Amino acid sequence: MKYTTLGKTGLNVSVVGLGGIPVQRTDQTEAHEIVKECMEQGINYLDTARGYTVSESFFGEALKPYRDKWIIATKSMSRDYDHMKADIETSLKNLQTDYIDLYQIHNIKTDEEFATCFGENGAYKALEEAKREGKIGHIGATAHGVEAFERLIREYEDKIETMMFPYNIVENQADALMKECTEKNIGFIAMKPIAGGNIDDTVLALRYIVNNPDCTIVIPGMG
Repeated sequence: MKYTTLGKTGLNVSVVGLGGIPVQRTDQTEAHEIVKECMEQGINYLDTARGYTVSESFFGEALKPYRDKWIIATKSMSRDYDHMKADIETSLKNLQTDYIDLYQIHNIKTDEEFATCFGENGAYKALEEAKREGKIGHIGATAHGVEAFERLIREYEDKIETMMFPYNIVENQADALMKECTEKNIGFIAMKPIAGGNIDDTVLALRYIVNNPDCTIVIPGMG
């Protein structure tokens, strides 16, 4: 396994991470097996989310004996202070840890969402507070649209340390913005590396991504 630095976070991450969506279709026993196999392959980065039903809980139990060997990232769709604050506490409980390495604002899109999230009583305020308290280590964001991606790294580059966006052989609309992330030392996290299961040659798909110097880490979903 190769390792790299996740942008401004300074975290040393495996270039391939564990995407936590498919674990919803398994059970706790299989979650343990997934974690052990990933560790054997040198993977040290887990991506999950509040919205992935049992994913946080399953991985929280599986990672408990190995917490110091993993970089845990999760995310929330909450946009205001109160809901994000509550989600952070829920994530900490589910993941059975007293700190989360990276907490991300998930899939932000509209002008209203941006205004709320980064406003006086927005989700970002809760993330900053949690960071000061040592409950989270770093703050990132995710998007599915190019306009939101562009806005995040240009208007809020001083607030986010990582950016997650779809990137694969057939979806490379973010190439220019990925280069901008590199220039600004914002870690780029590639989601949907096999286009939601629509690319048959998984090895080729991952090679394509990890050979792009502007992609920091790729997180294929694993089950």
